[in-house]
Amino acid sequence: MRRLIGLVVVLALLYGGYWAVGAQAVRRGAAAALEQARAEGWGSAEAVTLAGFPSRFDLTLHAPEVRDPQGSLAWRADLAQVFALSYRPQELIVFTPTTQQLRLGGQWFDLTNSDLRASAAVGLAASLPLSRGTLVGKDLALAHGTTPVLAASELRAAIRQAQTDPAPNAYDLGLDLLQLDLPRHWLARIAPQTDLPARIERLHVDATATLSAPLDRTAPAAPPQIEALSLHAAELDWGGRQLRADGTLSIGPAGQPEGTITFRSKDWQSWLALAEDLGLIAAKQMPMLTGLGTYMAQAQGGELAVPLAFQNGRMSLGPVPLGPASVTITLSPAQS
Repeated sequence: MRRLIGLVVVLALLYGGYWAVGAQAVRRGAAAALEQARAEGWGSAEAVTLAGFPSRFDLTLHAPEVRDPQGSLAWRADLAQVFALSYRPQELIVFTPTTQQLRLGGQWFDLTNSDLRASAAVGLAASLPLSRGTLVGKDLALAHGTTPVLAASELRAAIRQAQTDPAPNAYDLGLDLLQLDLPRHWLARIAPQTDLPARIERLHVDATATLSAPLDRTAPAAPPQIEALSLHAAELDWGGRQLRADGTLSIGPAGQPEGTITFRSKDWQSWLALAEDLGLIAAKQMPMLTGLGTYMAQAQGGELAVPLAFQNGRMSLGPVPLGPASVTITLSPAQS
């Protein structure tokens, strides 16, 4: 019995020593990362504390802020917590508070939620390459002061190193948004003639993106650019109308897409009317597009499949040219 007790004590001391060494490494790494973030202008925190003995490393960042160097996009909160099991430190779980702030387009917005957490796994290389990550949120609401902007009942997002794409720096992406509420004043301003409700029931995306550089510890200071996008499936359910899309795009250095996205829907007339309302299609093109769509839908069993092609900075819907391939929608609060 004495030998057993002695063995337990020795193992406990060894494990405690391992945790202490690991904790010291975590502190040094966090301090170095924070110093780098401040120096490069993309993040900061007032303080960092560590707990979790003996089974975890629980890192708490007090008053953290993450931003792009230009300051147009930023996030901040009272605190953020990063948890890792002491025997699997390369797998992280991140918890954030129910109230935090986002800076978009030069304005700060309040982001509230009932649950918002993320997880990530990185490689053991010095550059800490991202292997996979997830983000899950419930009861999300974005507001500017007292003005609601966006809300969603649930968000699920995921990323992982591509499983089938042999291209370097390729990542599989997944997104599900449920019950996404758009601001009515915004919808009325950009599409005053639409009869679509302010709530989108579901948005689903399954895609693979090829980036200009890997997602690793250097990415915040020099964000990689998307060079190619394979859209395996995108599904939109809005006001009882469904829309599906798939296709492949390459993205040039200037951000211009080249390629084709094919849209499919039985509710194509409603989407065509919305495209006109958004200014994507000129009113004079509508009779021709409606007639062509009716003919094609009849030949396709009621569901219309039409390609949206991007080439040389311009886009066309089927055989109909639509003009320059540039659409910008600015998200901003209502004007008082």
